[in-house]
Amino acid sequence: MADQDRKKKFSGRPDSRMSEELDALILKTATRLFGEQGYAATSVEQIAAVAKVGKQTIYRRHPSKENLFKTVISELGNSFLLAASPSDEMVSSDPLQALYKTMRMLLDLILSPETLSLSRTFIAEGWRFPDLVNHAGAHIFEPLEKLTCKLLTAVSRAGLLKVGCDLEETSQMLATLCLGGPHQQMLFGRRILTTAEERDAYLDHAWRAFMTGILAAPAFSPSGKRSR
Repeated sequence: MADQDRKKKFSGRPDSRMSEELDALILKTATRLFGEQGYAATSVEQIAAVAKVGKQTIYRRHPSKENLFKTVISELGNSFLLAASPSDEMVSSDPLQALYKTMRMLLDLILSPETLSLSRTFIAEGWRFPDLVNHAGAHIFEPLEKLTCKLLTAVSRAGLLKVGCDLEETSQMLATLCLGGPHQQMLFGRRILTTAEERDAYLDHAWRAFMTGILAAPAFSPSGKRSR
């Protein structure tokens, strides 16, 4: 009965609220199936069947499977930025703390089951669909690198970095250590940072090790206190 109600709910031309709900349902279903089955093995017909919507309903929003997958990736990248970007007030008052909190939030996001599933899809099928990998780079990795560089630039302007740091290169190294390493290890099951405590401990250790090399005195601790 519930399935019939859903089909009836999404039949015809939906109003604005229903249209947003339908968009979210399609993307959520597509994200799960692409992650579970891979890109090549997932069809628009399957997504429509699981979401219990008409195939043409999806095609009106996404003219092809490739377009739908790219939308899934773009939305994932947007959600990362929305969740992790600190307020301008935090950046201006304590840019180093803002950078640390951003790294901690991003660590949770990149280790989420949804992100890991899609990452496995890229690893398995990226060589067959390089355009999709390029799209992920443009809509997930590059925006996060720019955000990290922006925050590190604020740290530099506050006079907290050693002279001579290349901000772009340094921000990439920081992201690789704090985010890329744990993400890769989770993908291959080599380390499971499943609890908040484990992630806190990892980031604290990585942060202290990295900041020792780039910060001018006074040093910074993840608790937010500065000490010489």
